[in-house]
Amino acid sequence: MDGGETWHVCTLDHPEKPTKYGKYWCWCFWSLEVEVLDLLGTKEIAVRAWDEALNTQPENLIWNVM
Repeated sequence: MDGGETWHVCTLDHPEKPTKYGKYWCWCFWSLEVEVLDLLGTKEIAVRAWDEALNTQPENLIWNVM
């Protein structure tokens, strides 16, 4: 909401159960409660994910051309 200067941790919901190895191979849904006043003047909302090993999604995606 502020160009990526600050980030908030959201709540994840996994609609399916993990595999016997603790992995999820399906969509997960995220949610975050935000004050309406914080949205005033906000031009975009950016989201970014990372896993338990702190691997993050790249800021600029590189598409596989194969």
